[in-house]
Amino acid sequence: MRKTTLMSIIICLFLTTPLFAANLTLPPELGATAQILKTERDGLWEKSLIVQLPERRHLLSTSDGIINGLGAINHAAHPLLWKKLSVELATRLQCGGKTYEQQRKGMIASKLGLQPTDLTLVGTAADMDNLAVVTKQFGPFTVTALVTAGAKSNALRAGVDEGTNIEPSDPPSGTINIIVLTNARLTDGALARAVVTITEAKTAALEDLKVPSSYTKGVQATGTGTDSVIVVSGSSGPKVTYSGGHSRIGELIAKAVHQAVLEALGKQNGFKLK
Repeated sequence: MRKTTLMSIIICLFLTTPLFAANLTLPPELGATAQILKTERDGLWEKSLIVQLPERRHLLSTSDGIINGLGAINHAAHPLLWKKLSVELATRLQCGGKTYEQQRKGMIASKLGLQPTDLTLVGTAADMDNLAVVTKQFGPFTVTALVTAGAKSNALRAGVDEGTNIEPSDPPSGTINIIVLTNARLTDGALARAVVTITEAKTAALEDLKVPSSYTKGVQATGTGTDSVIVVSGSSGPKVTYSGGHSRIGELIAKAVHQAVLEALGKQNGFKLK
């Protein structure tokens, strides 16, 4: 089994062809850089948004929990590639979705001169070309939300729609991935509370766009079944222990996320405000 896994990773490595990287401009207050790395596997695109930090900071990720990390990745791959990898996972022939994500993280870590444990990664089939980037500022605070979003085939309403799997078995055909960066020095509690604020803002955007559940006819979606969030604490701004809606930082997070989700769903799926 160990030999098969090693061969699977080797096969995956050789199927990836580097293409190019494009830099994004982030507010200098965030003390972070961002680029989109575009590659190709079996003739199908792969695009990774890579946010790199100059020093270790606390990040809260729905993939890895709280880490003292140096970067965050939102990795997008062509829907047909995710489907292919899902079949491979089922038949145990090659890499499978989770192994593929780990290999991608390892490749990016190597490119940056880091260890895979320095990074956290979330995955999506939404096209990174439809990324929405929104910045909100007030006084000493700066917040930027980077969002990819798809909600055509996997939207659901929490508390209504049925969950049938112990672990995800299908490719991320519809996913809303949100990375929030701030210059504020967030405590672990504020990182966790920020996820609540982000989720509320995302759901408000889905309600404003009237996105329906993909599973229950006639009900409003609150998210998709594979949504992920990464929150990155700052290093130069004020210390924050609370990031809920009554705080200025919570307001900025919510407004940035709400606008970015609206824009990303418009780009990816054509959802528009009515």
